[in-house]
Amino acid sequence: MASPSLDSPKLCQDIFSILESQFLFGTSPVRKASPRPTSPAGKVRILSIDGGADDLGAASLVRLESSLRRLSGDPSTTISHFFDLAIGSGSGALLASLLFANNLSASDASVLLRQISLEKSKTRTRFGRLFKKENKTLEKAFGEATLKDASKPLLITCYDLNTGAPFVFSRADAVEADGFDFKIRDVCEAALCQRKGSKEVKSVDGEMRIRVLDAGASTNPTAVGITHVMHNKQEFPFVNGLEDVFVFSIGGNGTRLSDAASIAGTCQADAVDQAVAMAFGESRKSNYVRIQGNRINTGSTPENILSETCVESVLFQGKRLMKETNEERLEWAAGELLKEQHRRRQSKIPPVFVKSAMTPRTSSSSAMTLTTVLTGSSESPRYC
Repeated sequence: MASPSLDSPKLCQDIFSILESQFLFGTSPVRKASPRPTSPAGKVRILSIDGGADDLGAASLVRLESSLRRLSGDPSTTISHFFDLAIGSGSGALLASLLFANNLSASDASVLLRQISLEKSKTRTRFGRLFKKENKTLEKAFGEATLKDASKPLLITCYDLNTGAPFVFSRADAVEADGFDFKIRDVCEAALCQRKGSKEVKSVDGEMRIRVLDAGASTNPTAVGITHVMHNKQEFPFVNGLEDVFVFSIGGNGTRLSDAASIAGTCQADAVDQAVAMAFGESRKSNYVRIQGNRINTGSTPENILSETCVESVLFQGKRLMKETNEERLEWAAGELLKEQHRRRQSKIPPVFVKSAMTPRTSSSSAMTLTTVLTGSSESPRYC
């Protein structure tokens, strides 16, 4: 019998597992066990949006939401109905917040994202800095809402210059103590600073002060989201392994890199994608979906990127082109999300126990101004 090829991804993975077991944990190599069956409570669904993935992220989620509405037959369903947790970095944090804090449709969130980004770009001009123009759309979008007002678990990653360490804004922490509760508009504005500056954000009780610098325009927060779910047994009690989670991650547009900071950020995002994909192992084909540009046709629009062939991480081999396009992966993901939704309706075990906020601060006036921003009218809000 011929020996297996050293190019075999399965062989590489087996070798890596043996080395990890023997040299990292001091145990003898053992036969690889069969994958543990998924928890009877089902899979916890994580939405992760990279920093700098605003255009592709919005286009991907609009397409995903359209597929979910078509497959479910419900024209009013939104992205937040099909995910249990959202995490974002930079502009991805803003998109995640619009979806989970305001329960907006992906198309409405996309409109607000463009308006906020346009206003933010104006503040970077000399005239804007001179008069310190505020982002009115951002203020109207969230009003006085804080992290604890989000409808579902929400995480926003950043870097704290005060401590010189990463920091995660978390709804779960905000519910526990006002010292970890922050106004969403302040957090999102700080997250949009990226490499051009920093912003101090104070908690609602004034005790906690974070000087926020976005960790990088292409930072991939997926690993943080998975770690949060794995260790937050109060809200996700039935998650015991990666087979119990479904991750939908959106990366950057895949445009050509122009400076050292962009290169570093993109390399970091790709490194996280590689690590996450390898952690899932064979189950990454069913539990991990990554949407990103393949960098072949640089400068493509988000719509064109969705029609391009998608890429996947391969152990010890970087990335390779798949047979599917990003658009086809989105359609497949919509089907998987819908299957999980149907399974939950038939199950007596709820997979998620979201911590309840005892004193929500979202006011009706905040919801009213949001509708005015989107429609230019003063009608009753559709999503609040």
